[in-house]
This record gives sequence, C-alpha cells and structure tokens, in this order.
Amino acid sequence: MTRNRWLHRLAPIAVLALAAALRFWALGRPGVLVFDELYYVRDAISQLSHGYPTAWPDDEPDMSGSRPYGFTDEASNAVHPPLGKWLIGLGVLVFGPGSGWGWRAAVALAGVLTVGVTMLLGWRITRSLTVACIAGLLLAVDGVHVVLTRVGLLDGFLALAVTVGALCVWRDIEWTGARSPVPDPGGATRPAPPRAPLLWRRPWLLAAAVAFGAAASIKWSGLYPLAAFLVFVTVRDLVFRIRLRERRAVARAALQALIAAAIALPAAALVYLSSWAGWILTSGGWNRASGDGWWPALVGYHAQMLDWHRTLSAPHPYAAHPLTWPLALRPTGMYETHWGPGEGCPWSACAAAVSPLPNPLVTWGGVVALIALVAVVIVRARRGPDPIATAGAFVIVGYLSGWLPWVLTVSRSAVFQFYAVVLTPFSALALAIALALLCRIAIRPRIGGAARMPVPEVTDPDRPSAAGAGANAEAGAEGAAAAAQPEAETLLGIRIATAIFLVACVALAAWFFPVWSGAPMAEWFWRAHLWLPGWH
Repeated sequence: MTRNRWLHRLAPIAVLALAAALRFWALGRPGVLVFDELYYVRDAISQLSHGYPTAWPDDEPDMSGSRPYGFTDEASNAVHPPLGKWLIGLGVLVFGPGSGWGWRAAVALAGVLTVGVTMLLGWRITRSLTVACIAGLLLAVDGVHVVLTRVGLLDGFLALAVTVGALCVWRDIEWTGARSPVPDPGGATRPAPPRAPLLWRRPWLLAAAVAFGAAASIKWSGLYPLAAFLVFVTVRDLVFRIRLRERRAVARAALQALIAAAIALPAAALVYLSSWAGWILTSGGWNRASGDGWWPALVGYHAQMLDWHRTLSAPHPYAAHPLTWPLALRPTGMYETHWGPGEGCPWSACAAAVSPLPNPLVTWGGVVALIALVAVVIVRARRGPDPIATAGAFVIVGYLSGWLPWVLTVSRSAVFQFYAVVLTPFSALALAIALALLCRIAIRPRIGGAARMPVPEVTDPDRPSAAGAGANAEAGAEGAAAAAQPEAETLLGIRIATAIFLVACVALAAWFFPVWSGAPMAEWFWRAHLWLPGWH
C-alpha cells in the first residue's frame, strides 16, 4: 500500500481519535451536575422510570449515594421535547446515574460522531480528503463544541442532528443533479428548451427530513435549518430552470417546492410526534390530568411550552445577545469553584471551571472565512453556474440557519452563547474551504445539472494564433519557467503558513482544555485564560 493510501486511511482516524480524547478524557469531572444538567439530566433519569419527566424535591446538584433515585411521581413541566433526554438516558443506562460518565457519555459520543459527519460532509462537498480532514480537525478542537459535548445538555445532540440533516440535503443535491438535463449554453440550436423533471422520489430529502425532525425533537430550534435548506433547494431549482430556459420556470419550480414540502414536512412531523411516545402511551405526564385524549392534551402542552419560551425574561448573568455569538464574546460559565491551601490546594489559590471559551483561531478564523466565502460565492456565481459557488452557498446557509433566526426573532433576555454550537460544523467547513482556496487545493463538487454545463472557451484577442504561438514557443518557455518559480515558492509559503495555523489551533486547544474540562488549576492559570472582559 502506498504512503498516500495510508495517509488517506489514517488521517480521518487520527482526527476522530483527537476528538474522542478531548471529549471523553476525565468526562466524570466535575462530579456534580453543572448548569442546566440540573434539569436535563434529572428529567432524563425520571423519564427512564416513568416515560415522562417528573419533579425532584430540591435543586441540589449532588448526585451521590441514593440521590439519583430521589425523583417523585409528580409530573414535571419539561419545556423541551423528549428526544434529547432519551439520548442522555442511554448513557445513564450504560454507566449508571451516579457519575458524570452516565450523564455525559451519550453527548460525548454525539460530539465525536459530529466530527465524523462533518468530515464526510466536507468530502462530499469538495471531494478532497485534505479539506475534509481539516474541517474535522477544526471542529475537533473548537472550544464551544468541545464543552457542549462534554456536558449533559441538549445542544450537542442538536448539532449532530443538524449536521446529519445537512449531509442528507447535500446528497439530495447530488442525487437530483444527476437526474437533471445539461443546459445548452448556446440555446439557439434547440427547437425547444429542455425541461427539468418534477421529482417525487427523493430519498435523500426524505432522510434529511427525518434528521431535522429528530433535531426538532431535541429542541424546537431544529426547525430553523429544515426551513432554511428547503428554501435553499427551492432557490437552486428555480435558478437552474431559469438557466435551462425552461418554459414556465417559476411555476414549475413552485410546484417542485410543493412536492419537496409534501415529502419532507410529514416525515419530520411523524418523527417529532414519535419522540413523544413515552408521554403518549402513559397517563401521568404533564397536562394529562384533565382526562381528555392525548392529542388535545399534547396540543395544550405545546401551547404552554410556547408561552414559556415566549415570555422568558428573567435576567441572567450569562445572557448573550445572538449578535455576539459568532465571536463568542460572552461564554456561558457552567461551573466554577475556588479553594485555598487549607483545602488541599498546592498553590496559593486554586480554581476549577467549565466554560465554553472559544478556541480563538478556530472561532474567529471561521467568521473571517465565512465573510470571505460570501465574497467568493458572489463573484463566482456572477460568472455563471459554478459548483464551488453552490458549495459555498450551502455552507453559508447552514451557518445562518442556526444564527440568523435568533438575531431576527429573539425577544427574551435568557439566550446563551452555547446555542451557537450548531454553527460550529459549518464554521469549520467554511474555514477549511477558505484555506483550501488559499492553498490551491482542488475542490470539485459533483452535483450534476448546472455543474455539468459545458463552459465555452473564451478567446483572448491579444492571444497569439496557434502558428504564432508555435513560433514563439521556444522564446516563451524560458520566461514561463522564470515566472513559475516565484509562484511556486509563494504557494509553498502559503501552505507552510496554513500548516502552522493548524498546529497553532491544536496548541490552543491544549491551552484551553483545562478550562473546558473542569481540571484543577492554579488561580493565576485560570485568570490567564480570560482574555476578553466578557469571558470573566
């Protein structure tokens, strides 16, 4: 086996191993419930017993001894759908409810899987293993993603479901593109413009709907990417039909959009409804005491949930406006404790914390890459059909689907930085693609249709004829070689700088990992990580 083949096999495995190490190492630390684990973990434990969450007698985060079994039989008003808590419960079943491994193992596994799915999505988008591995590496060392897949919250599962849904949407783009006609750039040679078919059988769109239905079954915000990607595939279909010069292109694109909705929305709704099976098949859950059938009770329960989310306005010290999320200006402090020499501290003062402080190069570099990618998409799309523009637009839509709806609709104060974990796979993909474009790594999306449109050769009036070129070939060869040498040296320098950048990303992950994982540390070392005022 050649060395390149070994690298192709080992590189993704190495990225996954790093992702697993950062998420599973000392996963039981701290040994108490942190932040909203107090709600989700305890809901998961009582849901395993009753089929629905029940109330607990106090808000004590300690889960030692018999405390994991201290839940009551009284139904609890859980304000998120059940699926995420069922997933937390899987880890509890394997490792027990008395340690952080039980509460966090499932979400840590989801985090590693998200890195793997991101690499697969990166490869499908670019057909470059290098780009795929860079995207996976960047996500593996992203501080927001690391922390949110080391705590028993719902958002790590949400990020996985959204990334799987995005992968299925891209496969649908490939699948439909392969079944679309190739536009004729001339257009005049055809007696009638071709027509793109109306597709009823779209297995990958159905799979995407299942994934996004699962995302909505974890948190309602999983509906945002479902809507965004349905709009994306609709706009892409419309643009393709217009470039195909199809008659009644707008009407047929609208009909195809209705067909897509008929495929996706019922499937997503069915997945969402099935996540409530434990509540439906029992009679003691929240809002079931009225004696009505389960459907009216479920509708009433959802009205209460919606009202709770709409009216939540209690101030919170870690509230972060969505506009601050891309740069992680106000991370959510999930756990913090301090102690001195009299309590076993080997330094003058000790601290331990769990905070999703960003890996600055990854998070901030991702924002720069997204902005650059917008410019690339605009420039390349104006030139005509371009698969790289489609790929870039796809990544941008994925990012905006998890962020822009919050910017436009947020009406409550209690929103937090860690909601941005759903952005991290797309930020990593954007940064990987931007680095690939800088390093001139080949990106060849295979999406058919418009991507297969033949590009007419452009004739340069200043370019010499074939005969003239032959006459001047010998004279020009030496000049071309001289010009190629500085260009090759520049490209080599860019690639070396990119490698240094990636090494620095990993080094910063090592620097921040104690703060991501609740490790005991000297007080001064903890303070040395608080680079911005909002990080305190």
